Amino acid sequence: MRQKIFAILLVSILLSGCLGQDDNGIEFNGIEYREPPDAPDFTLIDQNGHQFTLSDLEGKVVVVAFVYTSCPDICLAISANMAWAQENLGDASDDVVFVSITIDPARDTVEHLFDWTQSRGYNWTHLTAERPSTLMEVYSSWNVIVDDEHIAASAPPEGAMNRVVFLNSSNETIIVDYQNSKLLVSDTVADLDNKTRNSAGVNFSTEGWTLMNWNHTSWSWQESEEGYLEEFVTYDDHLAWVESGANTSLLPVGVDCNGHGWVMGEGSSAHCMCNEGYERPNGDYLSCVLEGSADGEETNPHEDTLGDYEIGHSTVTFVLDKQLRKRLAWTGTAWDLGLFVEDIQNLANE
Repeated sequence: MRQKIFAILLVSILLSGCLGQDDNGIEFNGIEYREPPDAPDFTLIDQNGHQFTLSDLEGKVVVVAFVYTSCPDICLAISANMAWAQENLGDASDDVVFVSITIDPARDTVEHLFDWTQSRGYNWTHLTAERPSTLMEVYSSWNVIVDDEHIAASAPPEGAMNRVVFLNSSNETIIVDYQNSKLLVSDTVADLDNKTRNSAGVNFSTEGWTLMNWNHTSWSWQESEEGYLEEFVTYDDHLAWVESGANTSLLPVGVDCNGHGWVMGEGSSAHCMCNEGYERPNGDYLSCVLEGSADGEETNPHEDTLGDYEIGHSTVTFVLDKQLRKRLAWTGTAWDLGLFVEDIQNLANE
C-alpha cells in the first residue's frame, strides 16, 4: 500500500511525465517530462566545504539524488547505482556531473560527508547546508517529499548551541560556542570536549581541573558525575573546566540566547530578551533565532530517524539536460543500470 501511495505521489509530481520518444526521436527508459521544467537553482556546501551552485553546471547533464549516509538500505543502493553509472559512461563521462543532496542535515555535516565519501571511494559532489532550513527550501522547490518527523529527528532547532568554558586559576576565561549543534549522532561529551580543546588551542591534564555541566533546572553549574564524558552529547549540553583555585562565581552562564540577546531571570523563570530582528522559538525560552524561522517546539536531533526509509521520504533520482531542465526521473532502486546509463548518454549526446 505504501509503495502505491508513493507511486501516486510521484505521478502527481511529474504531472506531464511519460515514457517513450521525445521530440528528437530519442527513446528514454526513465519517466520523461514531456514539457521539461527548469530545475530550481540552489547554492549548498559540498564535502570539501566549498560552495556549490547548480546553475554553474549549465552545459552538463546532471544526475541529482536525495539520500543520506546513515540510511540502512535504499539510499545506499541509490549511491551504489550512481557509482556504477559514473564508472560506465564511456565517452560521455566528461559531460555528466553527479550530485547527492542529504536529507539528514544534523548528521551529514561537511566533515562527516568528507570522511564518508573518502571511505567509500565516492568522488562526486555530496551536498549539505549550515542551516537545515536551507535544505528544506530545496526539498520544497524540487517537490521532494520529506516527512516532517524525519526532519524533526534530524535537524536541531535553528538556535541550538553547545557551550564549553575554561576557567583557569588566574580567573581567565575562554568560551567556545558551537552554533546549531554541529554534532553527529554518535558524538559523546568527550568528543565535544576534544573538539573544543583542539579549536581553542587549550591543552591541559585533567589533574587539578574539575569538569562541570550546566543544570538547566537550577540555572547553575554542577560538578559532573563520574562517566559523564562517555555519555552521548545533545544540543543542550554545556561544559565547564575549572582549575583548582579559580573563582567559580566568575563562570558565565551556560545559556545566553545564542549571542542574539540576554537572559532575564534564572532557573525555571529564565527567558531570553532577544535582540531586534530575533525571536524566541515556540517552547524554547532560552534561544533567539531570526524572526520568521521559529517553527515549533524544541526537538531532539539525536533521536532515531524513521525506521522505514520509504515512509519518511520519496526516492526520486533526477536527470537534468544540458539546459538544466528536469528531463527524466528514476524512482526507487530497482533500476536496470544499463538502461539508466543509456538515458544519460543520450542526453549527453544531444
